[in-house]
Amino acid sequence: MKAQVARIRRYGHGCLRRKARPVDPADPKTRVLLDTLWSTLDSDGGVGLAAPQIGCLSRVVIVVDPERPRGRRKLELVNPVITKTFGPRVPFEEGCLSFPGLYTMVWRNQGAVVTYDGPKGKCTLREEGLAGRIIQHEVDHLDGVLFVDHLSGWKKFFLLPRLISYVMFEFWRKVRGKERGG
Repeated sequence: MKAQVARIRRYGHGCLRRKARPVDPADPKTRVLLDTLWSTLDSDGGVGLAAPQIGCLSRVVIVVDPERPRGRRKLELVNPVITKTFGPRVPFEEGCLSFPGLYTMVWRNQGAVVTYDGPKGKCTLREEGLAGRIIQHEVDHLDGVLFVDHLSGWKKFFLLPRLISYVMFEFWRKVRGKERGG
């Protein structure tokens, strides 16, 4: 049975600014959440997705590392915590499924060390390059931090019309939902 595809929340939705809570990795609901994240990512594209982006305040992220060999590209991180970042800060054009069509240069450390709950207990992963960047981006989501928060004030100012359009989209979705009794 294929997992459901969830709606990705856009910038302006309150869940994107809240801190996610740890989950029990052995709970069957965690597996269902992971499957929903994978189905949603497969449907919408992208290389990573965090549970708050689908309205679930659980500390769960998924990452696709296109630089890994086939069969080892998918990472599931339950209760991830970045314990260390390393290397120089490097620029890279980032996007986010919660900001459809928006891509901008973001500076992040070259790599990260992350601990998380794996199927056999605590795990540690050291990633650099694209995977290290994706992990930093997705774990930020779990703490209510968005990629635009890494931009200068001027850069945000120039993106303001775009950011307002996302906020208005979420506002009107909410208004329409209340009119329909939802």
